[in-house]
Amino acid sequence: MGAAVATALATAALAYALFALAGRDPRTVLPERARLPLALLAGVLAGAGSAVTADWWTLPLVACLAAFGALLSAIDLRSKLLPNAVLVRFTAATIPLLLLAAGASGQWGGLLGAAAGATALFAVYFVLALVNPAGMGMGDVKLAAVLGLFGGWAGASAWLATLLGGFLLGGLGGLAVLLFRRGSRGSTFPFGPGMLLAAFASFVLLA
Repeated sequence: MGAAVATALATAALAYALFALAGRDPRTVLPERARLPLALLAGVLAGAGSAVTADWWTLPLVACLAAFGALLSAIDLRSKLLPNAVLVRFTAATIPLLLLAAGASGQWGGLLGAAAGATALFAVYFVLALVNPAGMGMGDVKLAAVLGLFGGWAGASAWLATLLGGFLLGGLGGLAVLLFRRGSRGSTFPFGPGMLLAAFASFVLLA
């Protein structure tokens, strides 16, 4: 319980600090009133995720995924963009945390899985973006590469759940928009939140 509380508090603080990254691009600015709720959301997610995580070296990865995930989801929902300023830092934070996890656990082969997972998920989304550029943006493709690191590290089941869960949740989100008459069949929908939620659930439950 202590580890879960500590992870939740650290994640909330990280998410609060990361919020400023949304302002790097005038297209992705979030209202300041959203800063604290997003930080609290990230903290709750990380706390809940860490409560079912057995290995301490997984906790920093859970915190990273929750903090960056909350921010990217909010940006994508508001602007339908996934800015490089956040994605680059997400990647830069994830890689050393994976190295830490590999060193602590002795599972160095997991790094190969992470690299393969990132490459494969990137390839799937890249092909989809080429086939349907109106429905899949390059931000989604770049995000897929980062999430593939998590899924690949956690194993084949987590990677597959990240892939399929992202499509399922993204599709449900688009359907919800149509049902509430906030879009048409030609509308584009933010795919990032579904991808991130699927990746978080898969990593926490299957790692």
